[in-house]
Amino acid sequence: MKKYLILLTLIIILFVPTIVFAVDYHLPTLAVVSFENHSKVKVPDLENMGLQFLESALAKSGMFTLLDRLTVQKSLEEIGFSSASGLVDPSFAIQLGKMLGARYLATGNVIDITMRVTEFRGYGIYTKRTAISVTVGLRVVDAEKGTIFFIDQDVAAEELPMDTTNEKTSGETYSVYQNLMKQAILKSVYSLRQRVIAITPEAPKAPKMILVPINSEPIGADVEVSGIFYGNTPCELPLEEGKVLEITISLGGYDPWIKKIAVSSALEINAKLNKSISPTDTSDVNVNIGITPSE
Repeated sequence: MKKYLILLTLIIILFVPTIVFAVDYHLPTLAVVSFENHSKVKVPDLENMGLQFLESALAKSGMFTLLDRLTVQKSLEEIGFSSASGLVDPSFAIQLGKMLGARYLATGNVIDITMRVTEFRGYGIYTKRTAISVTVGLRVVDAEKGTIFFIDQDVAAEELPMDTTNEKTSGETYSVYQNLMKQAILKSVYSLRQRVIAITPEAPKAPKMILVPINSEPIGADVEVSGIFYGNTPCELPLEEGKVLEITISLGGYDPWIKKIAVSSALEINAKLNKSISPTDTSDVNVNIGITPSE
């Protein structure tokens, strides 16, 4: 029961988006290029199942945009890709990334499958249990830089009250391999997700806007904020809290009201405009100066 609770917790943590991914980030593209069984235990179709588990976990994690499997497979066949050596060469990883249009390339493998049988005889009791563990490796390469972005190994284990050598339980054993591989893959993808979260810049916080009342006497004056016209008085403008802005309130025939203000929740602008004083028209006086009337 405990192991199922652990698996359920991993699934919830992995697949429920956090605040970091709630922002509409442009998700980088990733191609899963291979999944292999490097253990000494040969299990039919284990590689294909691992590939499907890995792609499914990555797709549901919300970290990447996954490339289509058929597209990836076709490109790999064209270049004769070998996962054993292909991504070791940085220049090849960069070339493959460009060909696939992927920022990241992922490879997975089953590193080891172990079985340990324990027997107990005594007090008229005989028990035989088999402990199985599956170790999975995940490697992610940054195809733009040709460097390793993430590398991890995770183990999932289970103890079963059965004899793995019993022919009747072979199907059950195969199912256990799959489940343990899936659990280990989920752990690795969760670790990858933590790595991505750690390097993802925090989303910029939306500025807090304050609705500022702007009035003038007389009314109907133009309102400009930092040289941009916003309307006429009386009005309310949404301004960013904490910002220092230059407010200009102007009306024909009146001197403009110009002040720098700091936006706060208590701010209210009431501008009293003064009438403009026209300069004295001295044109007639200037004309007559120094002129003697004709006789």
